[in-house]
Order: sequence, then structure tokens, then C-alpha cells
Amino acid sequence: MVSAIIVNYRAGKILTHCLDSIKKQVDEIIIVNHCPDEDLNPLTQKFPNTKIINRPNKGYASGCNFGAKIAKGDLLLFMNPDTMAFPNTINILKETTKKYCSATAPKYLNPDFTFQPSTRMFPSLKHILVSRTSPLRVFFKSSKIEKEYFGYTLRDQENPLPLKECFPLGGFFMIPRPIFESLEGFDERFFLFFEDADFFKRLLKSGYSIIYEPRAKIIHFHGFSRKSSAFKSEFHKLRSFFLYTKKHSLNQFEKIFVLLLTLTYGLIVAFRYFINIPIKESQW
Repeated sequence: MVSAIIVNYRAGKILTHCLDSIKKQVDEIIIVNHCPDEDLNPLTQKFPNTKIINRPNKGYASGCNFGAKIAKGDLLLFMNPDTMAFPNTINILKETTKKYCSATAPKYLNPDFTFQPSTRMFPSLKHILVSRTSPLRVFFKSSKIEKEYFGYTLRDQENPLPLKECFPLGGFFMIPRPIFESLEGFDERFFLFFEDADFFKRLLKSGYSIIYEPRAKIIHFHGFSRKSSAFKSEFHKLRSFFLYTKKHSLNQFEKIFVLLLTLTYGLIVAFRYFINIPIKESQW
């Protein structure tokens, strides 16, 4: 049994398209609604296998954990409301997940069906320079380091591939419930961003595997659900970036560097919003 878990925050009409793409592919859909003033109840009439739970916004990681506890399936599918699955995507993920007893993620495509990078290297000092969070990224655009970090090397991958030095974005992946529960779910200290990097880091350390499954495809409207709270999104990205480094890095210099970097970029972001020049979507 496959349970889809979606954490909603002001996704709007795109959530309907998301549900429409999976309604016949999953056994149940759990929507954890972190925006109670957005009435989602009409969706239960159009999608009868959908359950909606309204709760205060405690962050994406908390919402996923909450949804997993309510879900009944032995396979958990975590997905963002700004994604749409191809007709056979869930079945492919299901077969691959059971075959490898692993977490499995699909290939992401842009709305125009072009390739969208959907993996990241586990952050190290050199990768910090090209992260979307880094103000230094402009100096490394289109570099080998950037292509490696963002997973452009997987563009032409056609068969399932184990990931060891990188992880799939948490916006769409399937995992057996026992594995998810053995890791105690997502670390809820990550309000938004980097909860996936932390989760998959712990998953690999525990001896489990991650499979990139390019035969399964989704459309991802990148950043759509964050546009309504762009400044808060940037703030939580910086906070989680530092939290991840503090938790996983053994290099004290790296921790200090990331702290200074995030403080500096935080001031830049705050100033840009103050003078009404917000961060553009291409920079997210």
C-alpha cells in the first residue's frame, strides 16, 4: 500500500494538478495543511482517497513526520504540492523501492520537459561556494564544481543508479515505512531546507541505499510554493544551512566559515528586501 504525504503551504490551484496526477496511482493521500486559512476541504470531494489535516505550521520536516504517523501504507511517498507525476511513475518507484529495499527518487523535468537537476552533493567546503545559498556562486557559474554539485552529470542517465556521494531532493521520493521509522523520520530542527540532506546522510550512514530512478519522471514547478513567503524562505534556508554544517561537519574551520557566510548573506538578503530588490527565482 502506497501512502502519499504532502505538506501544503499556500500551494493554491497547483495542488489540484498534483493530486490529479497521482489519484489513480496511490492508495491514500495525506495532506498536512500548514495554512489553515486555506480551505482544502472541497478537494476531498474530487479526490475521495484524500485526508486533510489542518495544523499550525511547525515546518516541513515536522509536517512530513506527522503525515507519516497518520498514513497506513507500508510504502511512504513524500512529495511537494508543486510536482506532477507521469502516469506510470509511482509503479516504477514502487518496484524499484521493493527490489533494492531503498529510498527511491525519480527524474525531475521542468514544465517544458527539459531536464531539471534533482540531486545535490552532500555539502563540503568547495560545494558551499556554488550553493544557491552562497553569494559567491556568481564566480563559479557553469564550472565543473557547480555541475557536479547540482547533478548535471545525471542528465543522460537511463537506468537505476545507487547514489553514494549525493542525495535526491526531498520533494519527491519513496521509502519503505520500516526504514523511515528506523531513522526516526526527519530532524524537526530543520524548519525548511536541508532536512533532506540530513535525512539521506543519516540513511547512508545506517547502511541503507538511495536509488536514482530516471525511468520514473515528474514535472517540478521549482520554487512555486515558496513564492508567497520568499524572505522567510531565504531566512530558513540560511539557518538550516548552518544547522546542517554544525551537525555533520568535523571541520571547525568549515563551521566558522559557514557561520560567517550565512550571516553575511543574511544581511545582504535583508538589505535587498528592504530596498525592494528581492531574490529572484533563478537564484533560489
